[in-house]
Amino acid sequence: MLLLDEPGVVRVFFEEEPRLQVHEWFEYNPEDRDWMVVRTLDRIYQLLLDHPVACVLVKTNHTRGAFSPEIQKYLREVQFPRLIRDTSLRFVATLKPADRVTKMSAELWKGQFEEGAPLILHDVETEAEGRAWLQTMVELSRRPSQGSSRTDHRAGR
Repeated sequence: MLLLDEPGVVRVFFEEEPRLQVHEWFEYNPEDRDWMVVRTLDRIYQLLLDHPVACVLVKTNHTRGAFSPEIQKYLREVQFPRLIRDTSLRFVATLKPADRVTKMSAELWKGQFEEGAPLILHDVETEAEGRAWLQTMVELSRRPSQGSSRTDHRAGR
């Protein structure tokens, strides 16, 4: 089901089975309009609240451009902290972009998470590989904990 269509920027889909959101990015910096990117990120955050999922497949393999310094700051200081704090998101598979500049933008958000963080990120070569990895992570997360595994470290969850 299509949840968001920001033409030329991003489309977000919700799949009931296997309970997954797919974020398909087309442009990181549409015509240098940061306000549009912030609005889109706010809408994505709201969609993760309205349609809670543990898994997101991010398709950046056809994305153009790079996030501006202002958007990078917004991602670091606002978007990622609230995604971790307020949503059930735990696993993100990213379909790797082809061009070098876009790869650097995709790496930006990954740098926000340290080892042991409540969000596990993984690069994949194909959509099928991403879906398989997400399914494996969900299955592993359902198993009883033995020793030190990554679990939800947020208070009350």
